[in-house]
Amino acid sequence: MTRFASSLRPRGAKARASFALAAAALFASGCSISPKPLTDDENVSRLREDMSVIMAPQEPIAGPVSMHEAMARAIKYNLDERVKLMEMAVANQQLDLSRFDMLPRLVAGAGYAGRSNESGSESLNLATGRRTGESTTATDRHRRTADLGFTWNILDFGVSYLRARQNSNLVLIADERRRRVVQGILQDVRTSYWRAVAAERLLKRIEPLEKRIEAARSNANALEAQRVQAPLQTLSYQRALVDTLRQLQTLRRELVAAKSQLGALMGLPPGENFTLQMPPEVTGKDVPAITASVESLETYALLNRPELLEESYNERITADETRRALLKLLPGIDLNAGLHYDSNSFLLNQRWADYGARVSWNILSLASAPDTYAFSKAQEELVSFRRQALSVAVLSQVRVAMVQFRELSQEFSLNADQAAIDRRIRQQYVNSSTVGQQGDMSVIQAEVSELVSDLRRDLVYADLQNAYARVMVSAGVDPMPEAVPSQDLATLRQAVSDGLGAWQQKTGGTARLQDLLVPAKTSEKAPAEKAPVEKAAEPKAAPMAARGDEPADRRAAVPERVTVAELPQPPAASVAASAGGSMTAPMTVSYSPSTRSEPVKVYSVPPSALSPMGRSPAR
Repeated sequence: MTRFASSLRPRGAKARASFALAAAALFASGCSISPKPLTDDENVSRLREDMSVIMAPQEPIAGPVSMHEAMARAIKYNLDERVKLMEMAVANQQLDLSRFDMLPRLVAGAGYAGRSNESGSESLNLATGRRTGESTTATDRHRRTADLGFTWNILDFGVSYLRARQNSNLVLIADERRRRVVQGILQDVRTSYWRAVAAERLLKRIEPLEKRIEAARSNANALEAQRVQAPLQTLSYQRALVDTLRQLQTLRRELVAAKSQLGALMGLPPGENFTLQMPPEVTGKDVPAITASVESLETYALLNRPELLEESYNERITADETRRALLKLLPGIDLNAGLHYDSNSFLLNQRWADYGARVSWNILSLASAPDTYAFSKAQEELVSFRRQALSVAVLSQVRVAMVQFRELSQEFSLNADQAAIDRRIRQQYVNSSTVGQQGDMSVIQAEVSELVSDLRRDLVYADLQNAYARVMVSAGVDPMPEAVPSQDLATLRQAVSDGLGAWQQKTGGTARLQDLLVPAKTSEKAPAEKAPVEKAAEPKAAPMAARGDEPADRRAAVPERVTVAELPQPPAASVAASAGGSMTAPMTVSYSPSTRSEPVKVYSVPPSALSPMGRSPAR
């Protein structure tokens, strides 16, 4: 035995030395990591990959681009839209993967084990304290194993189910974010298109007029040198020409990039040339009309704005997160079963199956249960308050968008009238110049005034179109139908045209915010001996109930729907309390129907509907 042990020492020392050398090599390789910047070849490869996507071939532009075609191209080729579509695809794939987390674990394994010597051992007689002196073994030097194990943790299944529900809401959030991006892109396309139309229409007139202004300035300098006119009159005219030239250059700077911006929104490669479909020249009668009321737009916005729907889905996710946190405090139940094989020849049964169950519970986690519940509820309240604050902002945005639209409509009408007047003035100067009553300076000044008025009118019209689109965006209107049969440009262009033409009918059919009083609950049939019905306009502390002995005409006078204007006013104490803050609980009001067979209906009125923000202004 001593000789055998001594023969093993060099081998053990050599093994320890090899292990130490391998560990040192791994440690040295880990310490040798240093920052490695991108090489020129890697940058060129990245550039080629990105440009292959940016410069990907598109459907060729067959003719002049209209606004609807520009919107269709933006929907199909804009990179921001593609990013949101990819985010939706990733969210869907994550949802598909999360479904597999709910399945039990079925693990298959196989292995091989070997030794350089026998796995022998002696035993000790506990009664006598003597060793048996005989070495025995129960394991082969070389053996093979295989296992097939089934494990299912019921607590993990519940947690995985809630996580899958959260991922399903993340898919809906990605869709709402895509909607918001599409709405913003189409708003930008509308504004850029009309600015590009103004630039295309007026830049051609600016260049020759600038040349005439420079010539007029030269003539004015010559007249000043010859002292043909009074010096003050000549200098005033020169100052007017310079000021007009400066205005033209400023307007040119604003318009020169409009077409490039439109091309970028359409997803065209930078520098690609295209022509615009020029609409007829706008007049004061071309103001887009919004027939939907502000109240219906507010209601539609609260029901359909992507930001509010996203916060609603976040509230679902937070509620599921609360359930997950509480579920993890429960004991876990593991169910397991398995099939096993071991080639060890000393085993009586080399193949066997086992099964069992195990319950485990971290009892100390109960101490954190109140704090966990309080934290989860605080998160839910935070999401709810954030959605309510966003609702107030949405209502303000709708109101502000409508106010801006109305103001710009009036401003455009004035600019259109001014442009028409300047055109008639310029014609009068041209006629007077023809008969020799006016000089060239007055004609040039009239032409410049006409050009500036036309340019200002078209720019204000572009801002008016932007305000019109802002009303749509603030109301959360989708300019496209929910389902489009194809993604080709012709189908998308027709879908955009139909959506833009029908959005007001969609929002106009929405009820006013004050009228959205949905029955909160239905009580049992009202007994005949209850108190008589009170009018909705009279304040009453207790809910109103029906009285069976009232006349038929009195019962028929009870309204079938209660509106905010007909609700009882809150007591003076609650009004004073709500002056410095918001109401914390909704008001409730009930009424009896016209017949005894129908139950009493109770309506819940949210505080926002009773606040000044929720009421429509007096007209």
